Amino acid sequence: MAKVTITLDTEDMTLTEDFKNLGQLVTMLKVASNAPSAPYMTKAEASKLIDGYSSTTPIETMIKKGLPVVKVDGMNMLIKRQTLIDWLAEHETTE
Repeated sequence: MAKVTITLDTEDMTLTEDFKNLGQLVTMLKVASNAPSAPYMTKAEASKLIDGYSSTTPIETMIKKGLPVVKVDGMNMLIKRQTLIDWLAEHETTE
């Protein structure tokens, strides 16, 4: 993989912020491209999908706040990918 280095005039703060945002977008795309594509996910897979980490704390918090899950006797809790995406969209805010 080729490496690109960009030198910016730090006095142009708008351009600097644009490149920071671009870097964050690239990171998010990398995480999304490595995410599992099965329709149902474990809590760890769902956490990795939304923030790139396998810590289940964010997902557990969302479940406590009403994120629907699939729970069958004797099986691990599963989260439907589209349900997670829809639930997050319903909770978007401009704050």
